[in-house]
Amino acid sequence: MDAFSPAGIIVNQLAAAEPHEAWRRSRLRLQKNDETKPVGNATRATVKRKAVDGSADDNTFPGSHSVSDQAEEHCKRVKLDNEAEASVLAEKSKTMTDTESEVRSNYNKAFTLLKENTPEQRLDVRLPYEAFLELDQGFSELKSAEGVSQDQRYPSLGYNSLTQTVTVVTCPSNIHERASRWIERKIINYVEEYLSARSPHTRRHISECGSTTQHFGRGEYTRSRKEPDGGFIYKARFGTDKLAIEVGTSETYDKLLDDKDMWINGNGVNVVILVCFEESPPFRNPDTRYPNIAGVDAEKQTMARSLGETVEANIAIDYYGPLEYRDHTWVGELNKAFIEVWRQDSHDTFDMIQDGFAVTDDLPTINLRISDFYPHNEWQAANIEDNDIPFDSIEFLDSVRDSMELVALLRLDSYLKEKLGLR
Repeated sequence: MDAFSPAGIIVNQLAAAEPHEAWRRSRLRLQKNDETKPVGNATRATVKRKAVDGSADDNTFPGSHSVSDQAEEHCKRVKLDNEAEASVLAEKSKTMTDTESEVRSNYNKAFTLLKENTPEQRLDVRLPYEAFLELDQGFSELKSAEGVSQDQRYPSLGYNSLTQTVTVVTCPSNIHERASRWIERKIINYVEEYLSARSPHTRRHISECGSTTQHFGRGEYTRSRKEPDGGFIYKARFGTDKLAIEVGTSETYDKLLDDKDMWINGNGVNVVILVCFEESPPFRNPDTRYPNIAGVDAEKQTMARSLGETVEANIAIDYYGPLEYRDHTWVGELNKAFIEVWRQDSHDTFDMIQDGFAVTDDLPTINLRISDFYPHNEWQAANIEDNDIPFDSIEFLDSVRDSMELVALLRLDSYLKEKLGLR
């Protein structure tokens, strides 16, 4: 198997000096090639999916839309001049066919989200490969013009060449980030401890791969790009094996399965761990008036005290949300949470939360084993006794509960600072 590429974040091109030129080149190619028709996902296994079937100045809250925590090192906003952008779109519209119009619309949706980086969003739109390359180059130039590092993780841009799907992912919630980091940290700690006494010479070949973008080179997934939420790599002279982690919501479960197919069939990943949550209802900004907001810090302190009482009551009955403050839901009920472990020809599903309540007192393992981290011939040569990797579901869900409280505070913080202009 090919090793994970260490390339950093892969991004795009439509901005800075002459953003219209990128689209013009792409449109000419599309006219010449008469646009490729959609391609279905032939690799999707037919399975039953059991888990997803206010201010002292009397400020008025703007219209509702999703926001969340925005760590500045990951979520620096990228802006374009509105007049320049309007002229670009006008130039694009002159001689569009219906097919080209759809491509243009999808292109604009993707670029707009990359530019605005609205938190907690995942956008999947169809684009031919040539248009994706222009988007990739355009965003890269935009970041360069704005002084944003090309290695900045969010927003991220991926491409599935089998389905011709561009995926834009913006800064996720702390629930998403902590889930992937918790699993990654717990797994590698156990693997290293287990191997240190049994095979220290092979232990050093296993490491976290992080979230760097991977380039795919297998069959129908050739030219695809994706970065995992977490994962591991085994690198040695006899071969390379990989394990990927993807975290999402039940609304994007089908897309997570597309990601899983791409990792296993297009990149040779041995095991894919999917973690899925459902927040119900999905978060919306408040659309009401809040009087007497003294400041961000004071309001967050008051909110923290209020949320603490709610969380204590929820812990007593193993309940996960909702978290409310000032008559608004800042985190909805965590209605579902489950983990799936996928291999080439099988998968296991482990439910942890249903209808807002924990469904198990303990989940000791998710059927992940030490041998999953090795290429077959390396495992045989190591001559190590295999063993299940433990999974402490109680600790995992405690971490998720802590994240819910933090997400509520960060959403309020973001709202007060961005929407009301308070500091």
